[in-house]
Amino acid sequence: MTAAARVRLTPRLVAGLTAPPETAAVPASEPDVIASVVEAVGENPVRWAVALAAQGLTRVLAEVTEEHKAALVPRLAPAIEQTGLDLLLALYGESRPFALNPDEVAINTYLARTGVPFQGIVQGLRLIRQQWTVALLDLADGHQPAAERGQLVREVTEVVNEFFDASVDAVIADYFTQRQRLLAQRIADQRIMITSVIDGEPVDVDAARRTLGIDLTGRHLGLILWLDSAGSSPDPHGDLGHALREVAVALGSPALLTLDADRSTLWAWATSPASGPRLPDCLPQALPGIANDVGIAVGRTAPGRDGFRRTHLAALDAYRVARLTGRPEQVTVYDDIALAALLTEDPERGRWFIDEELGPLAAPDRTTTDLRQTLLSYLDHGGSIARAAEALYVHRNTVVYRLRRAEELLGRPTTDRTLETHTALRLAMLFATRAASGAGPALRSASRAG
Repeated sequence: MTAAARVRLTPRLVAGLTAPPETAAVPASEPDVIASVVEAVGENPVRWAVALAAQGLTRVLAEVTEEHKAALVPRLAPAIEQTGLDLLLALYGESRPFALNPDEVAINTYLARTGVPFQGIVQGLRLIRQQWTVALLDLADGHQPAAERGQLVREVTEVVNEFFDASVDAVIADYFTQRQRLLAQRIADQRIMITSVIDGEPVDVDAARRTLGIDLTGRHLGLILWLDSAGSSPDPHGDLGHALREVAVALGSPALLTLDADRSTLWAWATSPASGPRLPDCLPQALPGIANDVGIAVGRTAPGRDGFRRTHLAALDAYRVARLTGRPEQVTVYDDIALAALLTEDPERGRWFIDEELGPLAAPDRTTTDLRQTLLSYLDHGGSIARAAEALYVHRNTVVYRLRRAEELLGRPTTDRTLETHTALRLAMLFATRAASGAGPALRSASRAG
């Protein structure tokens, strides 16, 4: 007889299965499930499979921790039994599309939700596979006539291997689908919660702890990380993730709450206990482990739910000013630009303020820029010519000359409208930094910056 004409032996093996009376077990599956398999293969093979599944349940339960038994046991019994019945049908030659049974899906959902690795259910399938393989091959060894035993062993091995390989593949695929779905839901829930806090809506602190994994009553430091050239990065998410880890190390905060604002921008919060040591209020102006095209904006440490919102808004201001000025430093700290942030909320009015306060001293040429820088240094140092000269690395006579020339362009003494003049100079230097970096025209075009 040729291989093509050979009659399969596994259906005959299944038809001859009989469970010993002492091993009879009550089915764990629904009656209609049992009835459908009985109709296909007969009552005795089903009894045999149910008894073997009960033994397999005992083996699997020995591997389940007490923590998870209460949740898994109600699902494990019908899941294992249904797996055995499906294998029985496959051996009998019943052609059905393979799919995980509902209890297997429920177990996968539980494992994914609780963070238990999928290897747990795969290990259970391995135990069941081993049990069924041994039982079926033992029966094949006693098959008559003896001349058919080799063929039967090959058929049993082939069917069992194909069935359980498909089972493991389906379990893994379903598990990761469940994990991705849960992760997507968790991110969506976090986004809703964070948005509610930032919008100033009332938020339950306990609900926030469950959703965000942080204590809103603690102290918070808001950060924003972004890529200046996201379009040229093959992996912007990976670049920002690496930068975030470096920031976490610098802050001494191992875990940061994060939210993707867009493909190239990441919001983050570092949180410490209200009664514990305070987080640093700033970072070094550069972190060597982070690529130059990553910018970091830092808010101001603030406590409680309102502080979570406030530090984020401060980080947003630092981010806006950094983008507006071309980011002269890798790290932009809110405390360093608080006044500029306030006065550049409307860039056009910021430009008007510069023009109206400085007049000709707002011109973008190199000579006038030196005059502005000298006057700014003079005001920064409390009106001390000597300290300004030291800071600028020039002779004091140079400072005196430049101050006189700056007063001529201002049309008034530097002692008049000192606060307004000082503020306008600070803004002018920020916009001039943007122009010098090639980010855009200086001063006169500030309203289009950012």
